[in-house]
Amino acid sequence: MNAPTSCVKRYTVMLVDDEESILNSLRRLLRGKPYDLLLATNGAQALSLFEQHSIDLIVCDARMPLMDGPTLLREVYRRNPECVNILLTGYADMSMITQAISDGYVYRYISKPWNDDELQRTLDQALEMQNALRNRDSLA
Repeated sequence: MNAPTSCVKRYTVMLVDDEESILNSLRRLLRGKPYDLLLATNGAQALSLFEQHSIDLIVCDARMPLMDGPTLLREVYRRNPECVNILLTGYADMSMITQAISDGYVYRYISKPWNDDELQRTLDQALEMQNALRNRDSLA
């Protein structure tokens, strides 16, 4: 008798933040989810990982040295508009956030400190939406 195969799709999720403690908190929170996690501490490292892996979703800090989150996510969107991008922000720079969302390269933003349930729900919704769009496109 064959071992049962899992029907759960695994997603590749990249977490980008210049603070190791934030990355560790996010990694602990997402443990046990059907995600393969990639971690980056800056924009250049994130772009390098993005070139090496097929990434479904990115959760990125808005404020980082050298390359801020919106700049990184704009470049990711330019390279692959199917990757879903979520901005994590501890600052209320609403003009930056609304511009990123209206330009279409950020799906949603989450404020720091985040609510664990809200963050997980947002990631689940983003990946469900992405999956539905991919399925729709494959039928066309």
